[in-house]
Amino acid sequence: MVFYVVYSVPKEYKCRSLILKRLEALGCKRICSSFWEVNERKIDDILKIMGENQPILLRRTRDIKRPSYDEEGKIVDFGSLIVLVYNPENNGNSKIKWLLARTPYIRLCRSVYAFPQNSCRYEKKRGMLEINFLLMSVKEQSRDAMIFSRIVIVNSSDVMNALIERVKLRVANKTEKILNGYKNLIDAFYSGQIDKKYLVEREKKLYNEFRHLRRLIFFYEKWLKIDFAREIMKIYSVMRKTRLLRENLKEGGI
Repeated sequence: MVFYVVYSVPKEYKCRSLILKRLEALGCKRICSSFWEVNERKIDDILKIMGENQPILLRRTRDIKRPSYDEEGKIVDFGSLIVLVYNPENNGNSKIKWLLARTPYIRLCRSVYAFPQNSCRYEKKRGMLEINFLLMSVKEQSRDAMIFSRIVIVNSSDVMNALIERVKLRVANKTEKILNGYKNLIDAFYSGQIDKKYLVEREKKLYNEFRHLRRLIFFYEKWLKIDFAREIMKIYSVMRKTRLLRENLKEGGI
């Protein structure tokens, strides 16, 4: 049975170097960044080395496991995952980031991302990138990229909240970016810095960003059972203000 461990890299170089040396001394095989293949018999020692660096223990299985939820509908196990690992220093890194930005994932650490094993969850009717297309495209951009299928998180009870918070932070950051875009647009128009044409063009771009975010949110809500209604309503509110501004300009013949 194959095990892997991934962890958050310490900020201090000495700490990073110490973890690396200790893992190598235990016979661990570094795959990329802070993603390692580890010996099952030495897992306890390996987790101790990680300390408070949020270690995530992974295991490769033969069968595909479905996500599981408690009586309240909250996710308690992600089920089988596909894990993508790539070299962040690769020349095609910008293209990979563009692809990942349009795909729902759980970030395990830098350049290590997890996706649900069941690709049918990526509903094409919502315009979501299909997982096989994403993985194929990443491989084209980074020849040393690696894909691991049928991966489950062993210590999910310990890391579940932290991983869910990473997803929430991703959505929150995208929401804030769109909100700021609309607010800056309205302020710029009222201060006379832009004209109606630019207002309409910029509004369309912001709406496209919102549509993409909404697709991600629908996916996360279905898979992880996270409620993002508050984020959606915030954007709807500022969109209405922008639309009313545009309609008033039209009625005023401006």
